[in-house]
Amino acid sequence: MPRLTLKESELLKLLKDNPGRCFSRAYLLKTIWGYNDNTRTRTVDVHVSRLRKKLEHRRDILIHTVVRQGYVLQLNGSSSRTQLEASAAPIKQPGASGKAYAATV
Repeated sequence: MPRLTLKESELLKLLKDNPGRCFSRAYLLKTIWGYNDNTRTRTVDVHVSRLRKKLEHRRDILIHTVVRQGYVLQLNGSSSRTQLEASAAPIKQPGASGKAYAATV
């Protein structure tokens, strides 16, 4: 069972607590990493890629990229990818849980 890093754990928790909700890169950078709004980095993409790799054995969790919007978590059976993309709207206001947890998947 792969172990998650602290940031992977925070990212997964935020996504799992809000299945079907799309989070923009800017929102994730501010909420998880504490970066300002003008930061340009690929760290979110890299962390999502690593998280997907660690979760590939889990058929019940999928993380989708919504082009030009962000990332959305789908719990198996909750909604189709097309429905998620159609209804996905990036979160603009802060307010996600800030506590990290140690996790294995």
